[in-house]
Order: sequence, then C-alpha cells, then structure tokens
Amino acid sequence: MNKKLLILVSAIAILLIIGGIVFTFKSRRASVISPVGELKPEVTLATWEDQAGFAFSYPEEIEIDPHKEDMENYAHLELTSPDHSGNILIWVKDTSYTDIEKWPEEEATRGGQVFETELDGEPAKKIAYTDPEKLVTAAIDVDALVLLEMIPDEEGYWQEVYDQILATFAFVPLEGEEAVAPGPWEGAGGAGGIIEEPEEVIE
Repeated sequence: MNKKLLILVSAIAILLIIGGIVFTFKSRRASVISPVGELKPEVTLATWEDQAGFAFSYPEEIEIDPHKEDMENYAHLELTSPDHSGNILIWVKDTSYTDIEKWPEEEATRGGQVFETELDGEPAKKIAYTDPEKLVTAAIDVDALVLLEMIPDEEGYWQEVYDQILATFAFVPLEGEEAVAPGPWEGAGGAGGIIEEPEEVIE
C-alpha cells in the first residue's frame, strides 16, 4: 500500500513539475513577443504648404519633388521613398468642371470604381483603378481640379501615408480670395467669380 502511494505521489509531483516548466516557458515567450508586436516606430510629421493653395502633413522621411519644370499645372508634387516602391502624386490643374459630380463621368470610361468622399469638408470623389492599380481622390477648388493619386506598394506603406495626407489636407485661400463659393456668373474677379472689395472702415 505504501509503495502504491509513493508511486502516486511521485507521478503527481512529476506532472506538477512538467506543468510548471510549460507555464514558465509560455510566460517568458509571451513577454518577449507581445511588446515587439505592439510597438510601432514613432513617425515624425512635417507640413507642406503649397503656393497653389493647400497644405497637408506627411512623414518627414518622404522626399517631395515639386517639379518646378512643370509650367502647365498650378501644382505637381511627387512623393517618394527610397525604402518603398510606389508613390503619391498631387496635382492642381485648370479645369472646365465647376462641379465634382460631373468629373467621374469621363473617368468612369477608364474602368475605375467611383466612391463618394470629402476633402477638407468639400465634396470629393475617390476612384479605385485596377489596371494599373492606383487610387485617386479628386475635388474642385474654386476653378481648379485637385487630384491626389496613390500607387500602392505590397507592404501597405503608401496607403497609410495617403490616409494621413487625406486626413490633414486643407485648402488655403490665396491672397485676394474670399472664402465664399463662386456664383454661376463671371464677376469682376474673372471666371472664378472672385471679387476683391475694399474693406469698410468704421470710425
């Protein structure tokens, strides 16, 4: 009887020891793996303010080529990274469109899928293309077409940057522009309907 009891006690002790070893191993492994998976490198943001009348934030590691040789468009920015394929292009162009709702009619012929969105609170369109793969967000600013194009990479880096730019993108009124939507007629300010009025002085 004592021999059976000794064997039983020994078996329980061995099971407890094995269980303790397994528990300790899992705990140590979790303590090593978990923090690594949760930690993300800090991203330092910079702000780009463009003379074409807009601003946005972006990771300062990104290189921006303003393409000063482009004399046709108001803005032509190319955002690239030496560590990631893909890029982002930001354009501000002349346009005959006065309403962004009409713009996708032409773009739809290229096979893009159109989504409703906003850019700095203004109505905008987002179009997803598959061949070649790219994402385009478009809006009208006074009398110019604003386009933000993103060619993605496999890691999803440019998608995160694109989301950051869209979230912080802001239209900045140019000197002499009023923060009022232009009318359907051409006023003294030209086709954009922007009128400069003298400030009223109250004595």
